Amino acid sequence: MPQDLLQIGLEHHRNGRLKQAETSYRTLLKDDPANAMGMHWLGVLLSQAGQWDDAIHWLEQAAALRPTDAAFQNNLGQACLNGGKYDEAVKAFEAASMSEPDRAETYFSLGLALMARRAPQDAEEAVLAISQAISLGMDSVEAHRQHAAALLLSGNPDQTIAALQEALAKAPEDVQSLYWLAMAHQHKGETAETRKNLLKAVEIDSTFSRGWGALGDLEAEMGNLAQAAALYRRAIAAKVDNAAAYRGLAYVLQKSGKPDEAMSAMRQAVRVNRDAQSASVGSIADLERKITLDQQGAELHYTLATITSLLPPAQIPSALLTDLFDHYAPGFDDHLRGKLQYMLPEKIADAIAAVRQPGLQDVLDLGCGTGLCGPLLRPWAEHLCGVDLSPLMIEQAKARNVYDTLEVCDLVAAMRQAERGFDLLVAAYVFIYIGDLSPVFEAAARCVRPGGLLAYSVEAGSGDRYHLQMKSKRFAHSKPYLQKLAAMHGFVEESFESVTARFDAGQPVPAYLVVLRWPGA
Repeated sequence: MPQDLLQIGLEHHRNGRLKQAETSYRTLLKDDPANAMGMHWLGVLLSQAGQWDDAIHWLEQAAALRPTDAAFQNNLGQACLNGGKYDEAVKAFEAASMSEPDRAETYFSLGLALMARRAPQDAEEAVLAISQAISLGMDSVEAHRQHAAALLLSGNPDQTIAALQEALAKAPEDVQSLYWLAMAHQHKGETAETRKNLLKAVEIDSTFSRGWGALGDLEAEMGNLAQAAALYRRAIAAKVDNAAAYRGLAYVLQKSGKPDEAMSAMRQAVRVNRDAQSASVGSIADLERKITLDQQGAELHYTLATITSLLPPAQIPSALLTDLFDHYAPGFDDHLRGKLQYMLPEKIADAIAAVRQPGLQDVLDLGCGTGLCGPLLRPWAEHLCGVDLSPLMIEQAKARNVYDTLEVCDLVAAMRQAERGFDLLVAAYVFIYIGDLSPVFEAAARCVRPGGLLAYSVEAGSGDRYHLQMKSKRFAHSKPYLQKLAAMHGFVEESFESVTARFDAGQPVPAYLVVLRWPGA
């Protein structure tokens, strides 16, 4: 009987006989393919084994059969969250909260999923969700700490500090809360308070590797290379598989004129990453986990390329860019316009104006950042869209009130989703983070309408391709490479100018400003 098989499977499951449990659940589903409980418990078992894709497959089917069952939706949400499918996780937890509106754990999980997804408005929604969990009785240190993390992500350091003080009132020696308190003060530019809280954390727990590493980061940013190196070594001593500490140590050793020691540290970082991958061999790993490991490898590749002559990666890893620009978003405009004398938006607008056809158009601002190009593009746009990897940059762009839509999205993905959707594509100063531009041109050729334009700038490079600049850690592209790509993908060159992108230490940074047209119309 199907019900007997379910009970047998549950008994195996409760007592740790997982292979037998899996056999029972699968046999049940072979005999009764629409058994929602069998689907659900097989999905739970697969989640526990780390097989997120298969787990999600069964849990989705179970939830579809019993859409108002909060437990089904919650378990689906947890599998999606662990499997990196954040959109699906958010939907599942929202469905669970509607079915069981008084369950604090559901709102807490919803907050975590929103923070993981990091789409526009998600940080603010996460704050509300975790606040609801706390109001429903989840008064734990972890709840207040995650509440603080959501507040910091939404750009509210003062409220973050207040939330962390509540966490520390419950557990004065919670080093994780002290760490995030330090990060909130760092967000406010309060270096002394940052250092004080990190020092307190490592005083409480001398094995708190993350705290030692953060202190190392602090000293490295201030140029205190010897102190930073010592702190990174303390982080490594506390946790020998701290790859971030090895990378930080490699950076300061390279800056200190010790390239051999820097390479040794980076080899250790690579070894740690490789060991982490090897540790998963023999376990049942899902596709999302493999992708994550590949991303870690890409970050190591990029870091090595910035301190050695190693062949550079195709682009700077997106996770690094998201973190970088989330960090710099609040003061980005002042730094770019004031210190660096950045005027490329105006120059690109002039180049477009010289060749564009009259009439309003659909315009896509690729890598829009804080929206510096938006006011210049708005007069030409019937519909103005912007995409960027950084949620906090997108929030800054929203404040300009010039875009019709803004989205946290990879620029290639955005173009691939909008075949023949735009008359004008603009990339003011974003291709410096991408070496291999072939996927960009391929996507642009499918996205732009007949007669439409692609206008972009790059830092000027030599040779016949592109290279990663050791000082700025950004890509430069050569004129022959750019012209070859344009021809390969069917674009017609309207203009190709040599301009100054910005100033670095008082010296102009040479760039190319290019306008291409897609044939037709």
